[in-house]
Amino acid sequence: MGEDFSRRRALEEESSLCVWYPKIRALLPTPKTVLLDLTDPEIWSLIEVLDGVPPAPILVAKIRDAAREIGYPLFLRSDQGSGKHEWKDTCYVPSEEALLPHVVNLVAWHELTGLLGLPWHSLVFREFLDLDAPFTAFMGMPVARERRYFVRDGAVECAHPYWPEPAIRESYGFTPLPEDWKAQLARLNTVDDAEVAELTLMAETFGQRNPGYWSVDFARTRDGRWILIDAARGEVSYHWEGCPHNPHPPMPNHEPGGITLEEEP
Repeated sequence: MGEDFSRRRALEEESSLCVWYPKIRALLPTPKTVLLDLTDPEIWSLIEVLDGVPPAPILVAKIRDAAREIGYPLFLRSDQGSGKHEWKDTCYVPSEEALLPHVVNLVAWHELTGLLGLPWHSLVFREFLDLDAPFTAFMGMPVARERRYFVRDGAVECAHPYWPEPAIRESYGFTPLPEDWKAQLARLNTVDDAEVAELTLMAETFGQRNPGYWSVDFARTRDGRWILIDAARGEVSYHWEGCPHNPHPPMPNHEPGGITLEEEP
């Protein structure tokens, strides 16, 4: 278990936005992004807020100044994740008044993720994208036209819609879903040749700058643009069950599906 845990930790560290984002930000469309690197004492100060200890005023000022570079509303995350399933309390920040409470909630999400929490080093403030999202789930999270491409050493191995039906079904307890949500999701998850060609080129451009095995996530804006929104090492990324390229054991209650891109014989 110790060796497996150490390997996973190493892959999580490689998945940091601070690692992959600087390599591709000038090459591919991404949201406007401000990275705020934090020292270990600053991170610890934010963790202590969970126990009722107020953060240092100078740290609060740094956070607010970084957020103002983006403006509101904004999308908040760390270099490792956003806690998007707790949307209205974590990553979606509608105003400056909501900023610090959302930062604290995001810190709490990291502390509760996995067996020993998820290590992080930076807060990330991003432009809030107007996505092609006809309904919401998980505490108001927009369900959008999103895709996940798996890239190995610069070549696309397979691709999938980001939201499988079972994942949205699990949100019933958080947000009421429209009666026709399954039909709407099916429309969002429909792909065409033009989309595959565009995203394959973008994913492989990412892979050429980031060797190894990666998942690369894209979302389409309401005006039809595909934006690269996230990436992580493929070994620690969710992969649709049933895909022949899935290296993980089958996960319960998840249906097979997705798009498989095979090379021509």
